[in-house]
Amino acid sequence: MRQKAKFSKIFTISAIASGLLLAGCGDDGEDGKDGKDGVAGDAGQSVVVSTTSGFAIPETAIFVAPDAESGDDITEALSLALFDIQEDALVVLPKGRFMVTEGIVVNSARGLTITGHGINETILDFSTSNGDDAFRFQGGNGITVRDLGVYEAPKNGIKTTNVNGIHITYTATVWEGELEANNGAYGLYPLKSQNVLMENNYSYGSADAGIYVGQSENIVVRNNTAKNNVAGIEIENSSMADVYNNLAVGNSGGILAFDLPGLEKAYGGNVRIFNNQIYANNADNVGAGVVGAVPPGTGVIVLAASDVEIYNNQITDNDTTAVAITSYFLIDDKVADYPAGYGATMADGWSPTLKNVYLHDNTIARNGSNPRGDLLAPIIGGYTSGMNSSQMAQTFPAILYDGIGELLSNLGAQGIGGFNGIVGSEAAADGVNYDPYGPDDLICANSNINGNPAPEYEEVNTGVVYPVNPADATFDGGGTPEPQLLIDQMVNNTYLNCVQPRLAPAKVNFKNNIYGCTGDDLAEAACAL
Repeated sequence: MRQKAKFSKIFTISAIASGLLLAGCGDDGEDGKDGKDGVAGDAGQSVVVSTTSGFAIPETAIFVAPDAESGDDITEALSLALFDIQEDALVVLPKGRFMVTEGIVVNSARGLTITGHGINETILDFSTSNGDDAFRFQGGNGITVRDLGVYEAPKNGIKTTNVNGIHITYTATVWEGELEANNGAYGLYPLKSQNVLMENNYSYGSADAGIYVGQSENIVVRNNTAKNNVAGIEIENSSMADVYNNLAVGNSGGILAFDLPGLEKAYGGNVRIFNNQIYANNADNVGAGVVGAVPPGTGVIVLAASDVEIYNNQITDNDTTAVAITSYFLIDDKVADYPAGYGATMADGWSPTLKNVYLHDNTIARNGSNPRGDLLAPIIGGYTSGMNSSQMAQTFPAILYDGIGELLSNLGAQGIGGFNGIVGSEAAADGVNYDPYGPDDLICANSNINGNPAPEYEEVNTGVVYPVNPADATFDGGGTPEPQLLIDQMVNNTYLNCVQPRLAPAKVNFKNNIYGCTGDDLAEAACAL
């Protein structure tokens, strides 16, 4: 059980009454007028102080409880400062660690910047808060959160919904101590938003995802560290997302791309995951729901998500597998129920299978030494059963594809097994076009680099759970195909040897400036890969 810190609850309204809370607004520093680092300060303004990241704070900012001391409760001062906030306001939090006993909700803010003095210099402790979210921004545009830490949120750290333009930078969300089920769920949590820029952040201890973007468009997630969460970085049902130059270490799963059924935004696509360091993501999974099924020891997992490109990453020392590419059937194996149970969802464009995933030019080393997790239990069980002595001599696949999408399509085309009704007449009767894996819908893995030294060089393998050729499949008494792990060395390119078109880069338009590989990072080395 997480121990909640106890501090005195001292309100600092006297600072407001004495005029120390200065009203006004300065340049938010995000418009490109004040240098690459986005420091604030229009001409004629005096800079009071700069944050540890170099963001300059002018004297015209709104200073919240500037005389507060570490341990004080600044809830009322903070709530008052953000009540009916004016456009383009710059709100500055004090230096130290402070208690906040209620969730802070901001509605329809425009151009708001909230800053502390640094990611370790301003810490807001929500361990005694009555609200679910530490910060929640509802609606609005052009919002920046920076240079502060949010600790021990009851549920989520910083959540945004329906915001057009959200920039979170040099910000931490932390649940201290061991990774436990009763930690908060999401750390940094933009949802149903557009133009999302998340950079230079740190997330630790989330029982769901440390850095998460869901049901959103136009996303750049770069230069962050996700450590000791269930999911380090997750992109869910989102479109046009670039995830690069991040570090994912010590999580249950490093980086995730998911499309889940039944959401308002039915599916995502054009997700690029590149130039990340993804290593030793071996924490026990204490999460709930779908993320709770992520096998601990997984570097990257793509679940029912299509149009995903994974390249030039360093993926090492993950106990189960470097990359798992899997359909939703691994979560819900009731294949024959899909036309009835998911017909409406599939009609909206979501599919339980995945398409157009391209894995290339990644360095993969020392993965698969201790595969585990309920999600892959049948596969791991079959692999370790000793039925195939040649497989027993090999390391569990570093690249693992379930193969069910292509097999189902081929079964439907040939009318084999118990699936003809799903991809044929039964689906048509429900108005569902269920043929998810056509001739151009390929899962490709090539030009990946075996990073193992000798003599372990030959132990980087590719595995396919279900053979894509129906003639090679075996079926149970009900006509359902049975998993059989086909495995070979990655360098042989026996499986998944194809090439996909490259995906387009994502870009974020924040306050009329372009961020990402076609904007401020145009000269970044990762963007030329």
